[in-house]
Amino acid sequence: RRRHARAHTHTRAPSSHPWEAMAFAHLPALPRLRRLARAVRTSLGWARRTRGAREGRARLEPRTQTRGLWPYAVGVAGGAFVCHATLAACDTALADERGEVDCKEETHRSSRPVDKPVKRVVILVAMEQEARPFVEKHSLRKMDTIPWNSSLPMVAYSGYVDHLECHLVWAGSDPRYKVNNVATTASAVSAYVSINAFKPDLVVSAGTAGAFGAMGAEIGDVYLSTKCIFHHRRIPDDFDSREFGDYGLGNFRCPYVGRLARLSGCKLGVVSTSDSLDYTPKDLEIMLAEGASVKEMEAASIGWVCHHLDVPFFAVKSITDIIDGTKPTQDEFFSNLSSASEALQTKLTAILKLVQGKPLHTWRFG
Repeated sequence: RRRHARAHTHTRAPSSHPWEAMAFAHLPALPRLRRLARAVRTSLGWARRTRGAREGRARLEPRTQTRGLWPYAVGVAGGAFVCHATLAACDTALADERGEVDCKEETHRSSRPVDKPVKRVVILVAMEQEARPFVEKHSLRKMDTIPWNSSLPMVAYSGYVDHLECHLVWAGSDPRYKVNNVATTASAVSAYVSINAFKPDLVVSAGTAGAFGAMGAEIGDVYLSTKCIFHHRRIPDDFDSREFGDYGLGNFRCPYVGRLARLSGCKLGVVSTSDSLDYTPKDLEIMLAEGASVKEMEAASIGWVCHHLDVPFFAVKSITDIIDGTKPTQDEFFSNLSSASEALQTKLTAILKLVQGKPLHTWRFG
């Protein structure tokens, strides 16, 4: 319990072991586990008190002694059941982080239609440099009439990858500053209007990102997300209620697609989002505590929209820079942006060709 309490404060010292870091990534389950632990103590205490009271009466009334065991039996059975539920909840929380939760349970908990065949996909991209290789590779056509308010800067391209209907939506360029609309605000709006317009079976947050060398990342690697979090929404647990800390993190689960990652040559990892290219020491502490492999600026905000609209999503991120490396992030990012965007196009194409026409749950294992 002390270990869970330290994890819930988000101030635990970073772990050098990735599996130990994963053990602290299931924070939303902790209130449920605490309630179950209290139920265990209550059940066993009730059994002891009831048995003592019955035995006291039995000494006065010997003939009732044979009937005095049933409260104890009920209490022990209830305690055993709750203990089993507690252990199952712990195992489920840890397995969820590793992507091993049963598909039916995941669908029930998150209401995401992972059993639906994927026939239409929306790909959300923040930078034109990231979108261009994919658009050119598949000859996607720019939509002249966009299906949302024309005042919004988003640009849509449509076409097919094999038989899969694809709509790539670039967040556009800011009309005042003439730069790409990066970060969470534009990506959330882009996700909302795209889902309403195209009704996809799957949303993909595609782009480039930084990653941790300590987690095995290298320049040019492409990651598929297991979950997406925010590391910059730092809200203390003792602010109004304990749920604000978990709300700040977000913890947006993605359908586990281990087999898809293996066949497409991608890595799996937690993707962490903020509105800043750099990070603070507290940001780094949160990312390490959550077992993050990838740091970027859009995925979790897209996950928030998809969570509320019940659309499956995952992030596909190509690595441009190593966060814990020796080179300056900005220099490494721009020097590798072109090659990382090409790698993104190659892996994204492979992923879409594999998922077309099949439910996402078929890509979990194997």
